[in-house]
Amino acid sequence: MKIAIIGNSHFGPILTKQLSEFDKNNSYSFYDTNGKKLDKIKFALNLPFTDIVYSLSASISGGGALKLALKFKKRIVQHFIGSDVLTAQEDLKNGKINYQLLNKSKFITVSPWLQDELKHLNIFADIYPHSIFETYAPIKDFYSLRVLTYQSKGKELFYGMSDLIKLALAFPSIEFRIAGIEKFDGLPTNIKCLGWINMLEELENSTLFLRNAEHDGLPFSVIESLGLGRSVFMRNANFPYVTNFKNYIDLKKKFSIFVEDFNANKIKVNYQAINFIKKEYSKNHVLGNLVKILTENGDK
Repeated sequence: MKIAIIGNSHFGPILTKQLSEFDKNNSYSFYDTNGKKLDKIKFALNLPFTDIVYSLSASISGGGALKLALKFKKRIVQHFIGSDVLTAQEDLKNGKINYQLLNKSKFITVSPWLQDELKHLNIFADIYPHSIFETYAPIKDFYSLRVLTYQSKGKELFYGMSDLIKLALAFPSIEFRIAGIEKFDGLPTNIKCLGWINMLEELENSTLFLRNAEHDGLPFSVIESLGLGRSVFMRNANFPYVTNFKNYIDLKKKFSIFVEDFNANKIKVNYQAINFIKKEYSKNHVLGNLVKILTENGDK
């Protein structure tokens, strides 16, 4: 079968390469139909010879590529991965719904909380990860309490910068490190901006990864953190081996307990989390399940 992958321009090419190397019985091609005019043309020209269109980032209104896939009666699989759920909520509110696309698409998603949000849109999506974590990085013990988090430039408030500043001020002796941005005005002295870094290396030297975005799918940084046995705090996330918090008050309370436990030498490398990630996010498990859902028979 020939499978066209569209959608997210970062994860799409990575997953296309991984699937192509893993599955020699089918062919995979990525088209950046959201950003490149030439890819739009290539997608349209190759669509008659394509069996399946897989959108890594889902839509209920449908862009040009998905509408073209409907016209050519192709099997469509759509993968909700995060902010696309917010877009779907807005589309529903504004009546921007392509019912033909809804009926003809097989929907999947990456996390239990996105699955629950989609149920409120009357979309029932099974959970399928798209990220692989396999590493031979050494598992390091904890020697000092260091917190790592991530921020996106220009979206710092969405990623919880105000809460991070309050937390750093409340715990001035603890070092907080931010990946993704090089500077931000008004930071306390115990917050350091790292810019773009090798996340794996930084996580190896961290104790806790803090994820405080207003809305999230399942970030790869969380998978990496668990795969290295690190502690993870994540906002509004019901996921194995992750401490869930609802707001700043809840975060501060749970972080305070964490600090006490660390000082009492109770925080250890989480080998149960490591084994969980090795099983659920291995190449064979993730890609094998994706190949099955993509190539299964049926209208959806």
